[in-house]
Amino acid sequence: MKERMAPCCVDSSADWRPLNAAQRWARLIVGVALLSLALALPSSAWIALAIVAGWLGATHVLAAAMAYPGCPELGTAPSLLLGRWVKISCSPWRWLDARFRLTAQ
Repeated sequence: MKERMAPCCVDSSADWRPLNAAQRWARLIVGVALLSLALALPSSAWIALAIVAGWLGATHVLAAAMAYPGCPELGTAPSLLLGRWVKISCSPWRWLDARFRLTAQ
């Protein structure tokens, strides 16, 4: 039976530990790619998409720098501002980490 993915905003702090080096590299690569996409888009026609891609890219780079294991889009900026981790789970990244064997065994 296929495991059902939970929404991104679920606080499941049972597996809450900092990212390992491979996971940090994955977040950094995705973040840099999204920031590059945001900078490459024409400014007037695609401004909304550029803003979204820029936010996603910046938060993924920040998640890599902080080793933040939760949802980069929603948790890294509040965690940085509050000085503590805001625990917001991220099902898509958990699935990708397992799929590409980035988690420590």
